Amino acid sequence: MKRRVLLLVIGTTVFAVLLVGAAIISAIAITTGDAFEARAQNNARVAAVALDATYAAGGTIDSEQLAALSRDSATLVATLPDGSSVASGPVPEGTVFEGEFDSGEVSVRAVIPGAVVRDRVVWQAAVVLAASLLAVGVATIVALVAGRRMTRPLEELEEAAESLAQGDTRHLARRYGVKEVDAIAEVLERGATAFVAMLEDERRVTAEASHQLRTPLTALSLRLEEILATDDIGVVHDEAVAALVQAERLGGVVDEVARVRRGEQSRQVMDVPVDDLVAGQLLEWRPSYDRAGRVLERSGRRGLCVRATPGAQAQVLATLIENSLAHGAGDTVIRTRSASGWVVLEVSDAGPGIPEDLVARVFDPAVSGAQSSGLGLAVARTLASADEGRLELVSARPATFALFLPEVPPAGSTQADVARVASSAAAGSSGNTHRR
Repeated sequence: MKRRVLLLVIGTTVFAVLLVGAAIISAIAITTGDAFEARAQNNARVAAVALDATYAAGGTIDSEQLAALSRDSATLVATLPDGSSVASGPVPEGTVFEGEFDSGEVSVRAVIPGAVVRDRVVWQAAVVLAASLLAVGVATIVALVAGRRMTRPLEELEEAAESLAQGDTRHLARRYGVKEVDAIAEVLERGATAFVAMLEDERRVTAEASHQLRTPLTALSLRLEEILATDDIGVVHDEAVAALVQAERLGGVVDEVARVRRGEQSRQVMDVPVDDLVAGQLLEWRPSYDRAGRVLERSGRRGLCVRATPGAQAQVLATLIENSLAHGAGDTVIRTRSASGWVVLEVSDAGPGIPEDLVARVFDPAVSGAQSSGLGLAVARTLASADEGRLELVSARPATFALFLPEVPPAGSTQADVARVASSAAAGSSGNTHRR
């Protein structure tokens, strides 16, 4: 691009100089010819007046006297009253510039050869040419400086775009001092930032969906193994029913996670009996706990109901139970209770708990106490929040997680009871928002 800018500027300058130079030289030639004709006329007049005075005084007129009166290499030809003529030298032929003056007694014709005018025009044209070359030189320097100033930012912008194609966005914040290039860089930065954010969000959603799929797939595999390992038709029937439930859950996991990540409201919010929610998880996870030689049991209040998305909150509860199986020890207990308009489902075990350095970051993505992705609790908290609930760590040792979901008031509650429960729920929510 620098070469194109340079050629464009130099070419334009040369064309303009040639055009203007030709016009100037033509004007010089015409003006110089007119000037030398005037000079020849003036030379003839001055010589005629001088020779008239000499002739009147009785003096003689010869070629030397005429040569002394010649100017600008002019040849003077004097015609005397007796008809004779005297010349200062040979009269030039070809292109000439001449003037004639008759003083009354002596007539003088001044003839200037065209070569004199041509030499003068050539000399002036040389001056114009030198000025033109100087102008071209200055234009070349200006073109080099301006071209470098214009093309360097574009080259750097090209390098930044190439880096962006490779995933490096560090150079997009640069500005180059050229308004147009800076505008392009700003638009490119905004577009790249939005694209990278969208791409990162899609990657995160994919990773979270993959993590969420792992739990029901594992449970489904266990059910199929149970079916293959038994000949009891009753066991086969029960395990097949459980496997069917897991298969149905798989279809909603990805859509639910994607909707939550996009900030969309779940489409399946309904009144969910907590007993059914917990019973489904007990049925799903007890075979795994049995294989590990551990106990999974339920305690606490029965008959509670929450307003939530069944699949999403089942996934939250499954994440807590799976984490307890993978990282905890001893019996795992799911305890249900009601507190100030919330239904609380606590999952705890008798293991060593969560390391002190992970307590404050346990819900952050990619934070894990073992060699896992660290996405489980982060996604679980997002799913809980989507139903206006909360997922909190209420005890680090032993590890106890609590899922808070809005309680559905029992049938027959008065309006005052509902208002009191809502007020208590709001107070409880504000008091527990930062609880760990």
